[in-house]
Amino acid sequence: MRRVRRALLVLILMAAAAASAEVIDRVMAIVDGHLITLSDVRRAMTLHLVDRDGAPAGEAVALERLIDRMLILQEVERYAPPEPERAALDKQVSDVERRLGNGNLVSALSDVDASEAWLRQWVRDDLRMRAYIDQRFAGAAEPTDDELENYFRQHPDEFTRNGQEMNEASARQIARTRVMATRRQVLVDDWLTGLRRRATIVRPAAR
Repeated sequence: MRRVRRALLVLILMAAAAASAEVIDRVMAIVDGHLITLSDVRRAMTLHLVDRDGAPAGEAVALERLIDRMLILQEVERYAPPEPERAALDKQVSDVERRLGNGNLVSALSDVDASEAWLRQWVRDDLRMRAYIDQRFAGAAEPTDDELENYFRQHPDEFTRNGQEMNEASARQIARTRVMATRRQVLVDDWLTGLRRRATIVRPAAR
């Protein structure tokens, strides 16, 4: 509650400043007292940090993903998973640069008022979140034979290469991996729904 009061005080001060100056930013959400601003959302969008499966996120979707990220990070800080290795950090930073496609990461970061240190912190948090989720949901149950058969029937095109059907062992492994990934995502989504239910999330009205 104290954090929420502090965040509301910040909102009041920002509103007062807006009366005598051009508004260049605004609060999009307050998550357990932590602010997410419009510049936070646009920075994540511009650097493709909240994309999924290569699809760019719009502003509303990006905001929701930043809210989820903040809630997960709060859980991560409670349980402190191991620090990611330097090589993993470097690879993730390189992946961000590749997605930007402009060959100049420093310039791209400068355009959104961010530094490489800021990006490395973001990547570090991403890796810690991934490690935490992997550990928490590692016990997803193995699919049954009936579930695998259902997957084969519903996705026949996934088990054909150059017009030829895969061998049974390869097909079963692919089906197992995808069924378990779907099952795990359902568990993660339910967990996030619970985190949101327990959190205090405020979305100030746009002016």
